[in-house]
Amino acid sequence: MSNKFSCCFLFLLLLSFNAFSQQPIGVWHAYMPYNNAVSAATDGVTIYAGSDASFFTYNAAHDEIATYSKVNGMSDVGISYMGYDATTGFAIIAYRNGNIDLFKDETFYNIPDLKIKNISPKNINHIYAENGFAYLSTSFGVVVLNLAKKETKETYAFTSNSQSIEVKEFASAGTYFYAVTANGLYKANKNNPNLQAFASWQKIDNRNDLFTAAVYNNKVFVAKRDSVFAVQNDTLAFVYHSQNLIVRIDKNDKGLFVNQYIGTDAGKVVLFDVALAQATDSFNTPKAINTFMLSDGSTWCADIYEGLAKRDGGGVNFFNPDGPAAIGSFDILPYNGDVWIAHGGYDENWTYQGNRSGISHLEAGKWKQYSQKTTAFFRDNNLTDFIVLAKDPVTGDLYAGSYRAGLFILKADGTYQLEKYGSGYVEHNSIDTGSYRVAGLTFDQNNNLWINNAGAQHELAVKTAEGNTRKYSGPGTFFYSAYTLTDDYNMKWYILPSGGDGVVVYNDNYTPENPADDAAMKIATSRFSLNSYVNCIAHDKENAIWIGTNDGIGVINCSPDQVATGSCEIRKPIVQYDQFAGYLFQNEKVKTIAVDGANRKWIGTTNGVWLISPDGDKIIYRFTVDNSPLPSNTIQKIAVDPITGVVYVGTSEGLVSFRSTATEGGESNTNVLVFPNPVPSGYSGSIAIRGLVENADVRITDISGQLVYRTTALGGQAVWNGHDYTGRTPQSGVYLIFVTNKDGSQTHVGKMVFMQ
Repeated sequence: MSNKFSCCFLFLLLLSFNAFSQQPIGVWHAYMPYNNAVSAATDGVTIYAGSDASFFTYNAAHDEIATYSKVNGMSDVGISYMGYDATTGFAIIAYRNGNIDLFKDETFYNIPDLKIKNISPKNINHIYAENGFAYLSTSFGVVVLNLAKKETKETYAFTSNSQSIEVKEFASAGTYFYAVTANGLYKANKNNPNLQAFASWQKIDNRNDLFTAAVYNNKVFVAKRDSVFAVQNDTLAFVYHSQNLIVRIDKNDKGLFVNQYIGTDAGKVVLFDVALAQATDSFNTPKAINTFMLSDGSTWCADIYEGLAKRDGGGVNFFNPDGPAAIGSFDILPYNGDVWIAHGGYDENWTYQGNRSGISHLEAGKWKQYSQKTTAFFRDNNLTDFIVLAKDPVTGDLYAGSYRAGLFILKADGTYQLEKYGSGYVEHNSIDTGSYRVAGLTFDQNNNLWINNAGAQHELAVKTAEGNTRKYSGPGTFFYSAYTLTDDYNMKWYILPSGGDGVVVYNDNYTPENPADDAAMKIATSRFSLNSYVNCIAHDKENAIWIGTNDGIGVINCSPDQVATGSCEIRKPIVQYDQFAGYLFQNEKVKTIAVDGANRKWIGTTNGVWLISPDGDKIIYRFTVDNSPLPSNTIQKIAVDPITGVVYVGTSEGLVSFRSTATEGGESNTNVLVFPNPVPSGYSGSIAIRGLVENADVRITDISGQLVYRTTALGGQAVWNGHDYTGRTPQSGVYLIFVTNKDGSQTHVGKMVFMQ
């Protein structure tokens, strides 16, 4: 093969990857926020930054950022502290649940000893590293890691009257270790062979409000929230009083950084000389949690509100990877790789939370955030608690429902609009009259927008395609209605959670302006032995409505005639898995249901994710935090991209996606794409053929017409494992793809190339 041909082949291969999707079938991807940093550590050039849900590195010498998650090696989520050991070159990552990762050369090494230890709590408050050992300050003492051996060495137990003493920070100066605890300040000689025994530690101060320490030139400094002290001859000498709240003290090349919190979203870092006699410098931050210097003399902060920050004049500049605004994904709206996320939510009592994270938009691989932090319109109107999204299929306008502040509209031309009082279809809550709780949105077959006004006098309202508005008092009036959707009969369905006991179906008979011919029915789940708390609904490809409750799933098949006569009923599917039979998802809290292109159901619960067959009698996938990159088993929302087949899973700890095998089928074989094509040598993944008519017959032959493989598309996508019927990989060459629908009216012939 000539170099010229090799380059052309590589170029075509890259084009095929980009044209189809960057996410192969069966592969996970993470979408984590990086705009808050809870801790950072450095080797002097590379910064290791941890946020609530993610971890990333920044190489200051080369201006390079790399991001990490459970998808590419991390063992957990929820970082509590970061450390670095110069002797071994390991960054140490501590998680809130006690889990520990070591990171070096793009590789993670897990030490789960503390996580699996039968003790509670097991918080890791601080990491101090020295000479190949890491000293972890925990809720019960100090855990010592041997970093070279990647194992736990021992534990220094801190106890008094049989009660554990929390160690807040750990430090070293000269021949002594120092432990800042909830019971005072302790020290011990490093050379004492019995540091595991609490009797080996000498208390040198009784203060129980000390929480942070720093060492400069072998001199130990400790602090409480308003004062800093120096340790002198085993006593504390007062050296500095702060008018602001001290967050942490850190050493630097010239003295100490005192990180301070001076108000809402406002912080300050003050640099003091070693005697803390005077401040030599200061700069403002949103809220720096710790500050450090690199070997080039630059000053950096881990900022709890804004991420990784570099000091610049009197303020800071931020260096964060691209990502969404927050971990929450209460609603997800994907289409052909374009993804919108609503970051709000409500509690079990349907009370809004004051969430200011807004909404985020992923387009062409780049994120844009709309929140009070980034957008003046959101600040000016105090927009919070976004929980539902819909997009006008004609105009492209985005509608985002706030569970407190009404309906935000992002026009296709980039302008903003807010609907609440006086709009004609957005109505205030009947009890909390200052809130406008939009909890459901759907466009019907005639492009009319229907919304739920949760807890309002009129729980359902419509804005027609012509711009007219009308409100309706359905059978669930004053209940907290939500999750509106439209079925194949153009009827609107929504749930009545929080005491509403069921679902409502509303048939406007295609005439929303004429309520006289409407029919509505409330279907109480308690009548059918389902838990009364309904969490979600979904509409499948056979026009069945699937209901997710706190105790499993119910299914409704209902016609307009049944609505008019009040005869719609819920069916509780009985399924048998292995040797056990029972109601579908009985005893599971079903939080979200999504339907893919093959009519399979993706079920999100508080125990992870299931993919089940169309009628629920087979489990196809089962994902949890233990067998997948899921950040959490508590699932908030699942949404399937109908074009790409990518399944987006929003959890309580962040958003991930999984490239599944099904897409929406079309009415014709248009824009058929094969991925990868050419199939490179050594490729062992699945080959996808997308853009097909629904459930098409797909046959793959060699150039002479000999059948190699035959399958039926899952919705609009066929999947092949790349092996013929004998289990062998085809030889190099061109292969033909024949596609047809059931009656033969839609056919297509394509090609793929195998490179072996």
